[in-house]
Amino acid sequence: MAKQPVAPGSVVWLPCGLMNGIFPTERQVKIEVVVGDTGQTIFGFIPAEDVRPGANEQQGYVRAVVLRPVNGKVELVFRGEILSASNPVAVSREWLEKVGDREA
Repeated sequence: MAKQPVAPGSVVWLPCGLMNGIFPTERQVKIEVVVGDTGQTIFGFIPAEDVRPGANEQQGYVRAVVLRPVNGKVELVFRGEILSASNPVAVSREWLEKVGDREA
């Protein structure tokens, strides 16, 4: 878990649901962003090298890069195609600092 604030250019790993992608070189990811009573779902197709396994086949982590802070949120850039929102995706800074695992 990230203990220090994330800075622009930081690489973070986010927990996600995993499914096979359309092509063998990609995975379909589903990221649940929940802060208090509000939430958003980010889903799309990500290159397999940007995904690492989790506790089982349906759970894992997806790599994202912190672009910049915007109005109390943080913009994240994902490689691949995000279908649920534009890329970069704005998420709550609070959520990111709670669940994001910073790459050393």
